[in-house]
Amino acid sequence: MKQIFTADNAGIGKATEFIRKTLDKGGIKGKANSKAVLEAEESMGELVAHVKEGSDLVVNAYSFFGTTTIELSAEGDELDIQKTLVPPVPDIWAAPDTKVSAALRQLILSNMSKELKYKHKDGVNTIQLSATRSSQGLFLTLGALISAIILGVLLKTAAPKDFVNALDANFLTLIKNMYMNALKVIAAPVVFFSIVGCFSHQTNPSGLGRIGAKIITLYLITTIIATIIGIGVFCIFRPGDPATAASLTQDVSALTSQAKDISVKDLITDIVPSNFIAPFLESNMLQLLFLAVLTGLAISLIGDYAASMSLWFEGCCELFLKIASIIMRTTPLAVFCSILSLVLKIGPASLFAVISMFGTFLFGLFIMIVAYCLILVISGFNPLLFFKRYLPTMLQVFSIASSNASISLNMEACKKELGISSDIYSLSIPLGATVNMDGTCVLLAVQALTIAEIYGVHVPGGALFGLALSIVLMSIGAPGVPGSCVIILSMLLEQIGVPVEGVAFVMGIGPLLGMFISMSNCLGDVVVTTAVARSEKMIDLNVYQRK
Repeated sequence: MKQIFTADNAGIGKATEFIRKTLDKGGIKGKANSKAVLEAEESMGELVAHVKEGSDLVVNAYSFFGTTTIELSAEGDELDIQKTLVPPVPDIWAAPDTKVSAALRQLILSNMSKELKYKHKDGVNTIQLSATRSSQGLFLTLGALISAIILGVLLKTAAPKDFVNALDANFLTLIKNMYMNALKVIAAPVVFFSIVGCFSHQTNPSGLGRIGAKIITLYLITTIIATIIGIGVFCIFRPGDPATAASLTQDVSALTSQAKDISVKDLITDIVPSNFIAPFLESNMLQLLFLAVLTGLAISLIGDYAASMSLWFEGCCELFLKIASIIMRTTPLAVFCSILSLVLKIGPASLFAVISMFGTFLFGLFIMIVAYCLILVISGFNPLLFFKRYLPTMLQVFSIASSNASISLNMEACKKELGISSDIYSLSIPLGATVNMDGTCVLLAVQALTIAEIYGVHVPGGALFGLALSIVLMSIGAPGVPGSCVIILSMLLEQIGVPVEGVAFVMGIGPLLGMFISMSNCLGDVVVTTAVARSEKMIDLNVYQRK
């Protein structure tokens, strides 16, 4: 919907009312509506202040998937973004009465500028802002999860088995796979373009190296802590009832053939790809990281072309993040189908039996969350406020059960919910999805030792240390996709002298475990990102601490 107004105070008033009504029609209510109207009003004030004589103020508004986008444009000289849209915060109390209004406008725009997009083309200044329905996503996701569990129990106990199987195969699994594929298809481009953009516009390589060193060091620390926690909780509870485990056995012939293809040496060697396209086709995150860092550094060294190339890559990153935000509008439906499919496949009774059997693993994850809280406290954050901000994303990640597919979710949470600079999260989140697998480490330690207990294999101190070291190394190269833990587990069992067929004891509960693993892995990535952002003073506390 497009409207034209006079480029003066009266026009701004009429345009503001038009924008307010448009937001109401788009379902943007309450604080989100007021905030967007204020952003638009102050932006129009800046456009009119620099308008070319005789030109109009044009407002173009459209809604799509719950997001309303407002474009404001007027002819005029190009704005200096750093001085106009991102001015230094003034002292409004020291300003003369006649300048108070201008000072307030600068103060408002300095806080909102990160959410505005600006361009100048053919003599026209354009400012774009977006507003999204607030808080409904969390309630819809929670409602979808609870509804799926209730409906799954009813269908499992009352509906014919043929109907349940047909529903799962022809609808639920179909929707779940489509959603997963949609997220996976953008994972590689998001990783590549975001990291290239991060490295390409760095004018201080030593600063970037310092940030990267902090990120990697914290990831290594949390990985070691997770492995110790996994071994520790097993030693406390010592789970391993053969009768319970035997009920979950499945055929593992396909798995054992896959296990032979993995080695630490290959993981290191394969970091360097043999061609530029294969990492994208195979979603090989280690190779993508290598290519992205190499490309970003090369762009920063090509002189006159660096600025335009860097801008192009950042534009590509914005494009795929926008695609991701559109896909994520369907998250409640995907959560409903995913959880309902899980309940129908393994049944409510088996679901609770599995949770009981792996209580040790879940307790280990709880201890890991406590460790994350300590990291946040040391960094000067309130853990409760952090989890309040990140909870909606945690629920989405839980249902997706894939660290790689959740990259765009976590990047959006870092930007919009936590106020972290893109220079931090565009590097730490893709890197964390590749090398930081805290939940995986807890699970591998508990499962390997539990299966050893079932087979009556004693793991002495030296072998226990070797197991811990292998878990740390294997987790770094583990792909962030569902099912990868089972393949790695088969290798660990061979290392400690347990028959590889022992993985059959845990294969049946892979979908359930994958949800908890992915949630813990992604939580660790975001905690480390937040801690590093605080240490580098690259986090907007106004966004993080907002009510």
